[in-house]
Amino acid sequence: MQTFYNYISFVIILQALFIQSVWLYVGRQARNRYLGDIMHFRSPSSHLSRYYGWRVQRFGNALVEGVGLQVVLIASIVGMSISLSNYQTLLDQIIVVLFVAILTFMSSAQLAWRVRAINTTEENIATSLKVSEDKIGVARRIVEDLYQHGEMGDGQMWFALFRIAQRPDPIGWAVRDVLMDKGNDEERRMLREFTRLQAGKTTSDDGPGIES
Repeated sequence: MQTFYNYISFVIILQALFIQSVWLYVGRQARNRYLGDIMHFRSPSSHLSRYYGWRVQRFGNALVEGVGLQVVLIASIVGMSISLSNYQTLLDQIIVVLFVAILTFMSSAQLAWRVRAINTTEENIATSLKVSEDKIGVARRIVEDLYQHGEMGDGQMWFALFRIAQRPDPIGWAVRDVLMDKGNDEERRMLREFTRLQAGKTTSDDGPGIES
């Protein structure tokens, strides 16, 4: 009997790991598609992209997603346990069920907290632009400050800026213009760098000459 209970516990843990792995994989794919859309100044173009846009739209959405994940997890564990044995066996494994539920809750809570931080950053940027008459100037200073911290800078700030650029209002248009200008500047800089490297390579390949 003890061996059977150990087997049920093992199956419950595997079930929880599988569901959480699927959730993380779908979330990662959705994030990549959403980033691809907003970084090219497009509206979310797929179901996954729209799903991720909904998730990061507000803190409450991330909480709803977390609750939904918990419901799916517990329902699947209950169904699987009863199909393998009976309801009493599930009650005997309640500690294991609570353990995996708490771990899943911690993961979803961590995600919701990141969404809240992104929303706060986005609102802070939008507020600073809203009260300024020179919205493009303020947006340009924000972008330049990010570049001072390296090519990537603060990923959360970049994410918030590209989300703001989706807004159909003067704030969104200002941020979008600045980001597009900066992107064009970077493309020209990379082209000049590539041309310089190619020119240097051509010169070094000429080799020594023999003059008569």
